[in-house]
Amino acid sequence: MKLNKIIVATDFSPQSDSAIRHACSLARFTGASLRVVHVVETPADEEGLEAAREAVKHWHLSDEGRLASEIAACAGADMDMVQETVDATSTAEGLQSVVDAHGADLVVVGSTGLSGIKEALLGSTAGRVLRTVETDVMVARGDEPSATGYQRILIPTDFSASADAALELARALAAPDAAFELVHFWRVPEATRGDEHSDVVIKTVGDSVRERGRKLLESFQKDAPNASFLSVQSSPERGIAQKLRENDYDLVVVGSYGRSKLRRWFLGSVAEYTARAAPCAVAVARPD
Repeated sequence: MKLNKIIVATDFSPQSDSAIRHACSLARFTGASLRVVHVVETPADEEGLEAAREAVKHWHLSDEGRLASEIAACAGADMDMVQETVDATSTAEGLQSVVDAHGADLVVVGSTGLSGIKEALLGSTAGRVLRTVETDVMVARGDEPSATGYQRILIPTDFSASADAALELARALAAPDAAFELVHFWRVPEATRGDEHSDVVIKTVGDSVRERGRKLLESFQKDAPNASFLSVQSSPERGIAQKLRENDYDLVVVGSYGRSKLRRWFLGSVAEYTARAAPCAVAVARPD
């Protein structure tokens, strides 16, 4: 997988500044073009929009100047970088319209920072973008990547097509010498706990997971030699939280569910939890 087009959303907040820094770094080391987008949220009905026309025009003029300043701060001669201001009823809808018009391999958004209980809170806008925009999405947090890409990457996997998409995206975002940690979290059914046969069940499941992990790692290491696989007997949420406490990752890549008939793709609970809780950047991949 190669990143060719990246979109980054900005509302001129500190969180958006972080998203732009991540996106600029991504564009530099991948060679992708970068489109910096600001969505002016406008009334949905035509009558309301007509009444607000002068105000919207004023917002556009002001915001385009601020966008130009943001671009100037990180643009370089080596970057294909443009700005765009769009009208939409929500940031998520505006970003989807840009994806539809120009295509994008990745949309980058900001989020709020760490709270007093050390859990990052996902803003409502970032949450809607994650759930509805039909391409891979990154929630930018922490330091932007190095000049060659993200260095230490956690990839929770359940061996599904969605998890395979996460592996592909992780490779596209990684530095050539990046270290990848592939982890599968698993639990035995509640009914078997304490049962006289529980040890057999646990061993059987554990052996199966390790064998599937061995095969996955063997394939993945062809392009990512610095990769490891770990089988962890834990719920995904609890296991991911522990990994995040114990290790200093700069990126987590996780899969999501696919599209529904309503042209939406929905996060699984693991993807949504990770996007909320990780102190570093989180990329959510959706299967084709």
